[in-house]
Amino acid sequence: MKQDVEYKKREQLIETAKREFLEKGYNKASLRNICARAGVTTGALYFFFKNKEELFAEIVDGPLRGLRGLIVQHFREDSEVMSGIATLNDIDMDHSNESDMFIEYIYCHRDSFILLLNSSENTVYENCVDEFVEMLEKAVPMMMSGMKGYTCDAYMSHWMAHLTIDAFINVIRHIEDAEEAKRRMRPILNYLVKGWLDLVMVEEKHEQKREA
Repeated sequence: MKQDVEYKKREQLIETAKREFLEKGYNKASLRNICARAGVTTGALYFFFKNKEELFAEIVDGPLRGLRGLIVQHFREDSEVMSGIATLNDIDMDHSNESDMFIEYIYCHRDSFILLLNSSENTVYENCVDEFVEMLEKAVPMMMSGMKGYTCDAYMSHWMAHLTIDAFINVIRHIEDAEEAKRRMRPILNYLVKGWLDLVMVEEKHEQKREA
């Protein structure tokens, strides 16, 4: 019984903190105010969490790690598919299912990702967007590296990685409904996939002509 009470108190603190962080951002959020809104003492808060950053981490860290894992798994599976493809023309250009998968996961934890995007300054999470850009920038060329006759343009890979992550961010920030977000993101991602192939993958014979 006592464990149930403690669990409910902890969950109430987390939900109240989430609202406080969303309203005021990490820097201006007040632990005293969080406790007052949750109806607990500051002592109760410090029983569960060492400080404000640990409380913030409780809200965002799990969803963030989950998204990282989803991306890694996606590229692992795509690498297996790409290993059997001879030319860019053989690649399936429809990535609607992949788009839906990422949007569905993100929108299950949308508040946490909004906090990461808007309120993570001065926390260990403040560079998480750059981390995802770097993941994408490295993963896509590596995934395509098995295709003979092509090389990757590193500059364009960096540029396309930014565009892709920024597209997801724009949808997440401005569209509240998950189904609407899916509908909007599908054609955007398919357009970007074409951009990856057209701008990042360079036929080696063309590359050699430019260097000659």
